[in-house]
Amino acid sequence: MLMIHELLRRSSVDHPHKEAVVCGEKRLSYLDLEESSTKLAAFLLRHGLDTGDRIGILANKDVEETIAIFAALRSGGIMVHINPQYKAGQLYHVISDCNIKVLFVSDSKSVVLDKACPGDGPLDMIISLTPQIAPNIARRDNVFYLEDILNESARHETPDASLTEDSTASIVYTSGSTGLPKGVIVTHKILYDSTVVSASVLENNAADRLISVTPFSFDGALSQLFTACFVSGTLVLQPSTFPKDIVQTLLGERITGFHAVPSLWGILLQELSPFSKHEYPDLRYISIIGEVFPEQYLANLKQVLHTTQIYMMYGTTEAFRSTYLPPEDLQRKQSCVGIPFPGVEISVVDKQNKTCKPGEVGEIVHKGLFISPGYWNDSGVNRDIFRGDVLYTGDLGQLDDEGYLYFVGRKDGMIKVQGQRVSPEEIEQCLYQIDGVKEAAAIGIPGDGIGSRIKVIIAPEDGACLSEKDIIRHCRSHFASYMVPSVVEFRKGLPRTSSNKINRSELC
Repeated sequence: MLMIHELLRRSSVDHPHKEAVVCGEKRLSYLDLEESSTKLAAFLLRHGLDTGDRIGILANKDVEETIAIFAALRSGGIMVHINPQYKAGQLYHVISDCNIKVLFVSDSKSVVLDKACPGDGPLDMIISLTPQIAPNIARRDNVFYLEDILNESARHETPDASLTEDSTASIVYTSGSTGLPKGVIVTHKILYDSTVVSASVLENNAADRLISVTPFSFDGALSQLFTACFVSGTLVLQPSTFPKDIVQTLLGERITGFHAVPSLWGILLQELSPFSKHEYPDLRYISIIGEVFPEQYLANLKQVLHTTQIYMMYGTTEAFRSTYLPPEDLQRKQSCVGIPFPGVEISVVDKQNKTCKPGEVGEIVHKGLFISPGYWNDSGVNRDIFRGDVLYTGDLGQLDDEGYLYFVGRKDGMIKVQGQRVSPEEIEQCLYQIDGVKEAAAIGIPGDGIGSRIKVIIAPEDGACLSEKDIIRHCRSHFASYMVPSVVEFRKGLPRTSSNKINRSELC
């Protein structure tokens, strides 16, 4: 088994001058990416980085970000790619939860870093991916600049750290059922296996030009980067999610593969979007993973993409990929998320852990490849979810008599918004910080098309004067945009169960 950074080295030897990563006018060849990430890894090791130290990345999509990713893996550190939409409180939680030593940051994200970690902060080193950075950050003694590191470092091989396939390569933070984001441990073996298996299923090859829209804090975006590297293809970064910009990239860069969550496809299919006005002869396949994708949206998508293969998929952050629906089954298996990936077994069990019959709804259980060893600093939860080589996903589904999986929804009340899991408890904890809030609850309600919206129900204290604007303004100051409620309702009190818990079933 090769490590992911060794795949990069192989491509740099076989295809040194081929485009590896593109972002607008910036274009890195495989040799450029290999040499730059090697220099950066050597710099980290010279400055005292130890194997297993956590390396954070907080940035908008750009080619410099990919250099940091491969340098982190090559140096033996553990990459922690932070959701670029996180606000200061969430950022501080991630930095402190896994004790990040080195943080790569771009100019646009350095302001939120300054709010999260004012003064010297807990970080040993900050490396700016951009020539400019927030003044308060720039004045610190532990700040370095990627451009200087690459210009001043001589090209030489970096001795690879002592790693095994079971070494932790990355920690991916995702919202959990108990509040603040929790880190999912990803090993080098998981990264390699998911890359090879996914590339085989999607028939990726050196001619592929894959568009990358979602942040690298999503496991799907990382998978695209490593898949392109594995087959010596090209990854085209797409920082803007405006439909006209995506369409321009699809056509101008002759994109062959496109992976995205259903909500993004819904945006592209909106009436004012230019997506439906064009043909995409180069687009060999798309893959859709995340929320349930309405049949009408799928029909509209097929009308635009006449010759494109469409793969429906299901997976969790805790197990990169679980199932896929082959394009030839799309017509006869509507609303289905498919069959297990090679090396994976999928079953559905009831509350007594007995296998459900075809058509019966139960919890989806994943066995085999891609399963995380567990959550970072959260061993108590591990026992309920990770049981040896078996993952209890917390998702509800059903299998048909041919073994095809149908996704039903979340078991634990998590809300799926724009392809991201949102914890009701995290929102509620934030709401209780507002003066005058006596009781608060957050729930998911149907969106206008795909996925859910967030609704909060507030019971004010007697005499308190609260408005919808007060609630939304407070949430915007603490959360990423996808976590901000779109509906606020005030009540005198919230319904309770016999055990005095909030009765969420009566809140809709």
